[in-house]
Amino acid sequence: MKTVAIILTLAISGIALSSELTPAYANKMDGKCCVSSDGGRSFRYRMGMRRAAIPHTCSAYAASCIRDSRAQADGLQMCMAAKAQCMRTSVHVGPYSGRQYAGMQTR
Repeated sequence: MKTVAIILTLAISGIALSSELTPAYANKMDGKCCVSSDGGRSFRYRMGMRRAAIPHTCSAYAASCIRDSRAQADGLQMCMAAKAQCMRTSVHVGPYSGRQYAGMQTR
């Protein structure tokens, strides 16, 4: 009797795990970056698409620097200096964070 109960329990759990009744989680990938089974509603996918929409130019990074550093007294001067350096070297260095973004287009 115990053996039948164990076999029956294993059979039911095997069916439940392989059936369509189990939910589809957001970590299933279909070969593309950040595409998940939730139809693109995941946070990672939305942030990836938002980052891809940012033009990678010195002017765009300087504009976002100015927008993000409004609370700083010397924000405009620091961001314009970072833009000038980016125009020369095509590497934008965040004036406050020190993060470097290489391969910028000089526009």
